[in-house]
Amino acid sequence: MTSASAAMRRRTLIILAAAAGASALVGAASFIPPAEELPRSEVGQRVLPAFESKAGLVSLIMVTTGEENYHLVKNADGWVMPEKGNYPVNPARIRELTDALAFITYARPMTRDEKKFDRIGLGDPTAGGTGALLEVGDGSGENFARLLAGYRDGRSYIRKPDDLQAWVVGNGVLPPLQRAMRWLDIDVAPLKPEDIAGVDVRPAQGPAYSLTANTDSSFSLAPPYDARPLVATLAPTVPAEALTRLSPIDVTPATSIAIGAPVAEHITRTKSGVFIVARSWRKDDHGWITISAATTDTATPEAVEQAKAVNTKAAPWAFALTELDWGGFSTPLAAIVD
Repeated sequence: MTSASAAMRRRTLIILAAAAGASALVGAASFIPPAEELPRSEVGQRVLPAFESKAGLVSLIMVTTGEENYHLVKNADGWVMPEKGNYPVNPARIRELTDALAFITYARPMTRDEKKFDRIGLGDPTAGGTGALLEVGDGSGENFARLLAGYRDGRSYIRKPDDLQAWVVGNGVLPPLQRAMRWLDIDVAPLKPEDIAGVDVRPAQGPAYSLTANTDSSFSLAPPYDARPLVATLAPTVPAEALTRLSPIDVTPATSIAIGAPVAEHITRTKSGVFIVARSWRKDDHGWITISAATTDTATPEAVEQAKAVNTKAAPWAFALTELDWGGFSTPLAAIVD
């Protein structure tokens, strides 16, 4: 073997050895878990360690989502939402949020890939993402919390707005933040079907009629339509129990809706002697109702207090409903009888 051939052979062996070493390193690297699966010092730690001591000072909550922005503001009368005409916020919802913020921990690191954030509700809402930017402070410029929050299948996810690391939340669950209406105290006329003695309906079309409760919790048409056959046994139930299904999708001051004559009127007569009047309105192709209550001169003190409570919570406001629910307050007689 010539010296040139020997040199060439040595060079080839060196190249092959280097390639083998590189392959070994690649193979070893394939067994290293992704960065987000490596042990993290944050695991088990509180997300907002100082928040518990500040919770009593919270006076302003701001939420930004891809669909709507809203504020929760604490004033002299309690918590309200300015975007809904200062409609009262359910204080239990505020406690639910502040308690969660005080104690949630980093449970497990998730992705750092921006393309995956929307899957767990952490996409940037200012860019159309699925996340909700939550900001909590004292209303005077001091911020106690600023997080991007996501909620999926009963579990919460968070990340800091200036950090790509996403986390599963532990030791609590942040409430869903996407819908402003979730915060409002909209149980303004609590009523069960068994509380109803009868209903009087003046629909948008056709004659007015009345329904009477039966002993078996069903409803029958009152004279002069009691002899007409029903289109279905449960047909009277839709208008009779309309108020028990009240589930507003929006709210605004009544003065901006209740202008002119209402489209229809629906009066629920309770067994305790309260008359709850729901008037139907249309504005901007949406169906709204206003609600008020009254009693007779012979009503019991309990009935008077019930009517007062309904008026206090409902009378200043108009409530938007889905078309199906709104139609229940104006069901025509033709939809009940043949």
